[in-house]
Amino acid sequence: MIAEYKLIAVPFLKNEGEAKGALETVTFIAASVAATHKWWCVNVGTFEKDFQRIVSPELAKHATETLKAGKAFEFPNLYELDEVRGGFGGRWE
Repeated sequence: MIAEYKLIAVPFLKNEGEAKGALETVTFIAASVAATHKWWCVNVGTFEKDFQRIVSPELAKHATETLKAGKAFEFPNLYELDEVRGGFGGRWE
């Protein structure tokens, strides 16, 4: 049986400098009944396009706008870890 995970994205906005308030990184949390995985990605400007692999273009745009506003976003549905881990933005573990 393949484990399915709920996916939450938590933004980190730049604190200072010329780009203060810009989306810098996103921490992703994938949680199932049995395990939780966490990783973060650098904003390289591809989140909206990347999210379209798992949600509609409209929802991908909404997710990206929500993150840029400094708010966490919970994706609908459940996902296999391999389909979401490391697939968004610039990858960092």
